[in-house]
Amino acid sequence: MAGDVKNREELHEQNIRAILAEVFNQQPIARVDISKNLSLNKSTVSALYFDLKERGVVSELGEGQASTSGGRKPVLIAINNRYGFTINFDFGYRHLHIMRNDISGGILDYSQADVEGLRLSEIVQIIDEAIHDARRNDRSEHGLLGISFAIHGTVHNNQVTYSPFMDMEGIDLANVFETKYQVPVLLENEANLSAVYERDFNDGHALNNAVTVSIHRGIGAGIIVNKELYHGDHGEAGEIGRSVIIGSALGQTMMKVEDFCSEEAIISQLGQIKASQALDRQSVVELYNQHDEDAVTVLNGFIRNIAMIISNVQNNYDPATIFINSPLIEELPSLLPPITDHYQKMTKSNPVPIKMIADSHAATLQGGCALITRQVLDLENFELNFSAK
Repeated sequence: MAGDVKNREELHEQNIRAILAEVFNQQPIARVDISKNLSLNKSTVSALYFDLKERGVVSELGEGQASTSGGRKPVLIAINNRYGFTINFDFGYRHLHIMRNDISGGILDYSQADVEGLRLSEIVQIIDEAIHDARRNDRSEHGLLGISFAIHGTVHNNQVTYSPFMDMEGIDLANVFETKYQVPVLLENEANLSAVYERDFNDGHALNNAVTVSIHRGIGAGIIVNKELYHGDHGEAGEIGRSVIIGSALGQTMMKVEDFCSEEAIISQLGQIKASQALDRQSVVELYNQHDEDAVTVLNGFIRNIAMIISNVQNNYDPATIFINSPLIEELPSLLPPITDHYQKMTKSNPVPIKMIADSHAATLQGGCALITRQVLDLENFELNFSAK
C-alpha cells in the first residue's frame, strides 16, 4: 500500500512538472492544448493546473480564440512573472556583471561594478550589496529565488576547482550565499553558460550538438551533446585554451593555446611591441581601427589562430554549429569573415556554420539564469525554451 501511495505521488509530481514545462515552452497556452500535447485527460490537467495556480507559479492572461465548432473561449495560461526573480553574476576581470531576471528569463535590470584589483572577499561584499538592493526594490510575490555565478575557471560539484585569474581565498561561494539567503546557488564555467544561453534562448535549441568557443582572458569551450551540457568526469571538458602546444624542445617551458590567442595574449603581444603596459581591449580596438601596422599584424595572427582552434573544435566534437563568444570580435566584427574564410580553407571536411554571440556578457548571465531557473522550478530534466516568453 505504501508503495502504491508513493507511486501515485511520484506520478502526480511528474505530471505537474510536465504541465509546468509545457506552459513555460508554449505560453500562453490553453488547458485543452496542454491536454492534447501531453496526452493527459482534461480533468487531470485541470486539477494539476489549479495546484500550480495555488502555488502561484502560473497565472491566467485572459481568453483565447474559440474553436471553429464554437463553444466557450479557452482561458490562456502563462508563467507568473511576478512570482519572483533570480540574480546572476559574472566575474569579469575588470567588472562584476549583474543581471536580475524574472522566472521566465526576462531581463529586469543589468548593471556592472568595477572590481579591478579587488580581492574576492571584497567582491563578495559588493555581491551582498547588489542582492540587498535587489531585494529592497523588489515587488514580486516571493522575492529572491536563486543565485548563479559565472566562473572563469573550472567548476565541479558546485565548487571552483581551477581559477587562474582569481584567488578564491578559500571562499565557498555556494555555501556562503545558500546559508545567508536560503535559496539555491549555482556555480558554472562561463563558456558552459554561453553554450546554455545559445541552447535555451536562441537558435541553438534546435541543435542536438553545438560548441561555443569563449575567448576572454583565457579560452574555453562549452559543449552541448544531445542537447545536454557536457562536463566530463571532473568538470574540465572544453578547457581547450589549456591544450599544450606540441613540438616544444625538451626543457622549454610548455606553451598553451591561450598563451598565443586569448584576449590577454593579444593585449600582451601588442603591448610588448609598443613598449606599453597600459593597453587594454579598447586600446587594441582603437589601434586596429586606425590601421596601426602593429595592431593589424597581431590581429592577423589572432585571425589565423582562432581559425585553427575552430578547425580543431570541429574535428574533436563534430558539432552542427560553432558559436563564438568574444568581446574583442564583438567590438571588431570585421575579424569574423577572415576567421571563417581561413577556417573553411583549412578544413578537410564539410565546414559548419560559425556564428557570433551578439552580447557576450549577457550570454553568460542569461545562461546562469536558465540553469538556476530550472532548479527553482524543479525542471532540471526538461527542455525549456526561454525565447517562448
